[in-house]
Amino acid sequence: MGYSEFILIVNAASVIILLVMALLLCLAARFKGESSYAAMIIVISTVPVYIYNVCRSLELYEVAICFAPIALSANLTLMPLLWLLVQRGFNPYYRFTPLRLLHFLPAVLSLILFCASVFSLPQSRYYDFMIHENTGDDTWLGDVNYTMVLLQLIGYFYTIFRYLRKVKHFVRSHYSAAELQRKVWIPRFIGLFAAMFVVVMVCYALWPRTDAWLLQLLTVIIMGYLLYAELAIALFERYRKDTVTTTVAAEAEAEFIATEVKPLPQSEADNGKEEMQKLEQYARQVEEYLRTSEVYTNAALSIKDVADATGISKNNLSKSINVTLGKNFFDLVNGFRIEKSKALLMSKKEKGLTLETIAEQCGFNSRITFNNAFKKVIGVTTTEWLKLNQNEK
Repeated sequence: MGYSEFILIVNAASVIILLVMALLLCLAARFKGESSYAAMIIVISTVPVYIYNVCRSLELYEVAICFAPIALSANLTLMPLLWLLVQRGFNPYYRFTPLRLLHFLPAVLSLILFCASVFSLPQSRYYDFMIHENTGDDTWLGDVNYTMVLLQLIGYFYTIFRYLRKVKHFVRSHYSAAELQRKVWIPRFIGLFAAMFVVVMVCYALWPRTDAWLLQLLTVIIMGYLLYAELAIALFERYRKDTVTTTVAAEAEAEFIATEVKPLPQSEADNGKEEMQKLEQYARQVEEYLRTSEVYTNAALSIKDVADATGISKNNLSKSINVTLGKNFFDLVNGFRIEKSKALLMSKKEKGLTLETIAEQCGFNSRITFNNAFKKVIGVTTTEWLKLNQNEK
C-alpha cells in the first residue's frame, strides 16, 4: 500500500467514523446540550478537510478544487466554536448575539480569498497552484491557512484557559457535585484539543504532509472521548438517586475546582433510605431559609453563604438540592428571585419601577441577566408575561 492509498483510507474511514459517532452522541444527548454542540463542532470544522484530502488522493481534482475553499475555511471555525462552547457551558446567561459573528470573520475572509484564488485559474493548473508538482506539498494557500490556524490556536487557547481559571470560583459557589459531573468533560475536552494540536503542529513543521492523516486519527480519538463522556453522564443521571455519594461526582468536583470534598459518613452511605431522608430534610431547610430570609436578593450569594448560615456542609447541601429538587443551587436561587419579580412586575406601573430596578431588588446583576433568567424559568419574556397576566385580570 502506497502513501496515497494510506491517506485515502485514513481520511475516508475518519469521515465515516466521525459522522457515525457524532450521530450516536447526538442521539444519546437527545440533540441538545454542550456535548451535541461539541460533536457538531468537530464535524463542521474537520469533515470538509478530510473529504478534500480524499478527493486529492483519488485524483478527483475538479471536485478537490471545489472543496478547497470550504476545507481551508472550515478549519478556521474550530477555535471560535470552542470558545463559544466554553462560554455556553459555564455562563448561565449565555446567548448568541450578532456581535459574536465577528469571531467567524477570518473564516469568511478566508473563504472569499481562496474562492477568488482557486477559480481564477483553469483547472488544468491545479498542480501548479494548489500543490507543488515536484514535492506534493501545499503552495501558498496551505501556508496562509496554516498561519491563520496557528494564530487562532495561540489566541483562543490562551483566552479559553484564562477564562476557565476565572470561572472556578463561580463554579465552586454555584454548582452541585452532580452539575459538575455534567460539566467537567468540557475542560478535559479543551485540554485534549490543545494537546492534539501541539502534536500536529510539531509534526507538520517536521513533515507538512502529516496533516493529511495524523489530525484525522487524533480527531477520531477525541470524538470517542466525547461519546464516552456522554455515556458516563447518562449512567450518572440514571443511578445518582440510588447512590448519592458517588465517587465519580466527588472526583469531578475535586478535579475541576480543586476543593475538598467531605462525603457523608460511611454508616449513612450504607443506608440509602436514611440518607435520602436526610437530604430531603436539608433541601426543605434550605428552601425555608431562602424564603424567610430573602437572602437570594443578594446578587453575590453563594452556596457557601447558605451552607454557613444553615449549618449544612456545602457538599451535602449541593447534593440535597440536586437529588431531591432536581436542580442546582443557581437554578434554585433564581427560582426564588423570579417569584419575587412577578409581584414587582405586576405593580411596575403603579410604583414607577423599571426593569433595572426590579432586577436589582430581586438579586440580579443587570436587566439582561434578569430577562434571560425569567425566560428560562417561566418560558416567556417579562413583556409577554405581563400581557398574559394583565389580560387575565
